[in-house]
Amino acid sequence: MNLKRTVLVLTLGVVGFGAMAATADAQPLQPAKREVLARVHNQKQEIRAEQRAGTISPMKAHRLLAADRRVAREVRHTGHLTRVQAKRLNHQENRIHRHIKS
Repeated sequence: MNLKRTVLVLTLGVVGFGAMAATADAQPLQPAKREVLARVHNQKQEIRAEQRAGTISPMKAHRLLAADRRVAREVRHTGHLTRVQAKRLNHQENRIHRHIKS
């Protein structure tokens, strides 16, 4: 009987911990982060469309996508985005966008 109780308690603990971890990841994003990540997503789609159309080379597309990934990684790994950080990330996205059309 004692073994069954121990197994039950451990199982419930693992399930409870998993549910707690899942809710921690589901926290809503800060509006500035959401905006930057949406822009990264849109530019990724635009880069791929330009590459399919043949207006940019595969290597240039690769470099632009890598730059977009760096911006997205920085946004995800930053706690709260300040105005200065959001402005800098927006500036980086502007530079990437200029290279898409050139």
